Formats: sequence, structure tokens, C-alpha cells
Amino acid sequence: MGRSRRKYKQSRTKVRVGLPKKNPRLFKPSFSVPPKLLQSLADEPQWDDKGTVNHNYHSFGVLSDPNSISHPSPASESIDSGSDLEEDDLKSALGKKRRDGKSALPQPLTAMQRIHIGRLVDKYGDDYQRMLMDIKLNPMQHSIGTLQKLCIRYHMYQNKNPLLLAK
Repeated sequence: MGRSRRKYKQSRTKVRVGLPKKNPRLFKPSFSVPPKLLQSLADEPQWDDKGTVNHNYHSFGVLSDPNSISHPSPASESIDSGSDLEEDDLKSALGKKRRDGKSALPQPLTAMQRIHIGRLVDKYGDDYQRMLMDIKLNPMQHSIGTLQKLCIRYHMYQNKNPLLLAK
């Protein structure tokens, strides 16, 4: 008689894949705080006993009503401009209004994106509907809106792509 499958499987050793061991004494911060914000944190606001709770919360940078994020009141600003100490890059990453009033410029395309979008632009120009239908040159099956954004980024950094100039 043969041996049972269950006993055979239990007797076999299992391969254990271990993750690399971490040094418990080494601390790496998950993000870096801009130096201007660090300087502003030194001047901590004080609680005003005669002020309203909402005003004190606002001075500490805390919302008094967390539900106001999902349902903004008409009295509040629709776009939070943030503090003047924040850098423009940080503001654009957080979705706040920059000092110059503009949004961040779109990022340049990667090398592979430039190859694919360049072939589509060479063949079809600005005809996004035909780009959408071409399965061979559009292997990622990008939509018309995505193709428009990619083509804008392609034309914007066509001759001054930092990735190509670095080589």
C-alpha cells in the first residue's frame, strides 16, 4: 500500500521566503518637511481664551468641522490658497492655488512614451479618433482624452526634453 498524500505533504519542509532584515536602530523619515515650514512650526500659536473655538482651530490649522470637506459651505473659499510659507511645488502637489495663479506644468514623457506617441503623431497628426482605432501603434489602448494629454506633453517637450538632453 502506498503512503497517504496528507502524511507525505506534512513531512515535507516548506520553503520560507524571508524579507531582508531591517536595522531597528536606523530611522528613515518617510518624508522631508520644507525648511520654511519647519521655521514656522517654531512659532506655535497660542490658544486665545477670548476667541471663538473656530478661530482658535483655524489658527492651529485644524478644521473645526470635518464634514465641511465633503460638503463645502457657500461661505468658505472653494480653493484653499494655503500659507505663504509653502513652496509652489508643494502647493501644486496638494492641489492648492500657487502664488503665480498657475497650475504645475505637465511632466515630460518617458522615453518609451515618446517612442509610442511619436509614432502616432507622425502617422496621424492631430486625428485622435484614428489614433484610438490603431491597435498596433496604440498598444495601451489609450482613450481620446488620454491621447490628447499625451500629445500635448509630447509637443510641449519635443525639442527640450530633459531626458534626451542629458544623454
